[in-house]
Amino acid sequence: MDLGFRPSRNGFRFANSWPRGAPVRLAGLPLGRVRGGLCGGMAYAAREAWLAGRPLPADRVAPAGGPLAARLWRAQLASLGLPLGPLRYLWFQLPPGEGRRRRLTLTRGLPRLRAALAAGTPALVGLVRVVSWDPRQVVRHHVVLGYGLTETAAGAEVAIYDPNHPGDDTVRLLVTPAGTVTHTGGGAVAAFTVVGRRCAAPGRRAGRT
Repeated sequence: MDLGFRPSRNGFRFANSWPRGAPVRLAGLPLGRVRGGLCGGMAYAAREAWLAGRPLPADRVAPAGGPLAARLWRAQLASLGLPLGPLRYLWFQLPPGEGRRRRLTLTRGLPRLRAALAAGTPALVGLVRVVSWDPRQVVRHHVVLGYGLTETAAGAEVAIYDPNHPGDDTVRLLVTPAGTVTHTGGGAVAAFTVVGRRCAAPGRRAGRT
């Protein structure tokens, strides 16, 4: 199952790298900068543009401010699923929960991804990337966009747009039948699930033009 989205043509050309921190605004007022990046906002905005048939900006460097930065911040808020989204990440990062994390991938992550793709919509996929008692570590979790799924008896392969790997069409999540997850671009993944606000019904898809 592959929707035709490709990071090389439908993702942002810049990486989720904000040396000065990503700008934060609320009601038009600047509130400072966030250091954790805007992976969820980038994935959400890329999906929104693809579904609407709109090209993304050609910028190759993360914006320090302006309309694009504001757009990505609004998309970041949508991707977080406030107010419960961060609390769910916190729950799944707690150390005594390896079995719970594997069940999260197998009974929520994969089925919800499969359903979204069957409906023609790439899915925001939240990656649990750290296991810790420290609530401050919740900012280390990550969001990518799942646009393809291949399943065999040996497990599942999820094609993803990862904002940390711009333009790379080869990045995958590899899931074993036991529920362990490997990110081919590197970095630990303890579990994943589908996150964020549901998007509107798809229009013309940019990935198929």
